[in-house]
Amino acid sequence: MAPLSRRGPHRVLRGDLGIVGMRGQVFAPESGRRVPAIAVGHTWMADSRRYRDLLYHFASWGFVTVAPDDNTGFFASDVGLAADLRSALAVVSRVPLGSGAVTVDPDRIGLVGHGFGAAAAVMAAADQPILGQRAPAVAGVAALFPAPTTSMLLPAAGLVTAPGLIVAGAGELDTVEANALPLAQAYAGDVALRTVPKGNARDLLERRTVKSLIGMNGSDRAVHGLVRAVCTGFLLHTVAGDAEYRAFSDADSSLGKLGVIDLDDPPVQPVDPVSHLLGVKPRKRRTRKS
Repeated sequence: MAPLSRRGPHRVLRGDLGIVGMRGQVFAPESGRRVPAIAVGHTWMADSRRYRDLLYHFASWGFVTVAPDDNTGFFASDVGLAADLRSALAVVSRVPLGSGAVTVDPDRIGLVGHGFGAAAAVMAAADQPILGQRAPAVAGVAALFPAPTTSMLLPAAGLVTAPGLIVAGAGELDTVEANALPLAQAYAGDVALRTVPKGNARDLLERRTVKSLIGMNGSDRAVHGLVRAVCTGFLLHTVAGDAEYRAFSDADSSLGKLGVIDLDDPPVQPVDPVSHLLGVKPRKRRTRKS
């Protein structure tokens, strides 16, 4: 976990998807033939600029990392973002990057999403057409702090056979704003559900301030480090095919401070979803004095 939370061995190039008619960014290792690639979906009312350090991190570990920037408005579509993720993967899989020194292996591609984008990533991986696009053969799907979107999400999860990783806040497995547990239970393929102690979806978003000049991106450093490590290890095993990192795909493996959720015996939520949204705290049990 510790080495994977830090930058990888590759120098990173950054590009703009505008050259191929899409809004968004692409980060890539400086060189490499037939390298793995991932597409990253943003959360609601955000764009790829809020994930710059995370995208850079994945590229430093050898992944061509593409992040489309459409469907960023108030009425964003999860289906539309899913189609964008498929399109972005198709583009980088066919076009040499940089000065032509980087090419993508179309048999090693994956999807990552945060919040609203996690739902889009799962839908993009489902074995069904989306807006006329065929399903890509993805090798791994990482859903970070997933949020409920439309009624199409859970049926789509039942059509995903690629290995999955779902990361959620310890107290946000099934709330009005988070649906990590229902998503994991609906997921057709092998899936690991892990929790971050004292973490939530907002902790992953980056903010560009004066502090970013000295390496502080405005996100929660502890949460960002845990997510970077577990997601990178998972992608290295499933998408890049490196057996050294197989524990990151094992739903029962203990990884650092991350919790492990047993889908057959999940924890009972102390308050109902609506009360959780209103900020109601669990009632403390009183102990009788003898």
